[in-house]
Amino acid sequence: MTSTAAESVRSLSSVAAARIRGLRAEAGLNQTQLARQVGLSRTAVSDREAGIKPVNVDELPAFADVLGTSIEYLLGLTNDRSPRRVAPGGGSMFAVSEGRDQLRARRDSNPKPSDP
Repeated sequence: MTSTAAESVRSLSSVAAARIRGLRAEAGLNQTQLARQVGLSRTAVSDREAGIKPVNVDELPAFADVLGTSIEYLLGLTNDRSPRRVAPGGGSMFAVSEGRDQLRARRDSNPKPSDP
């Protein structure tokens, strides 16, 4: 993974951590309650919120569902907190290719340092 890609992943992870922590608090849930609802341990939720461990892509739908928002909001791809409609067979209606294109555009807008 390039340093730019790694930075993008860290950025998405830190946004997700902050948004999960904030939405949990707004919902009046403690970490144990959220953990039960998303199927994780309290320690796992604490680690995700603190940024110690990144949110696993497989966990995002559960967090979004329980917290009443969208995966895109959790990742910082939108500031719209509204939950998205779910596509037939599960998953967000937000196109994966659209999200990929946004990440590529971000990557391409940050020039790579020139090699000496």
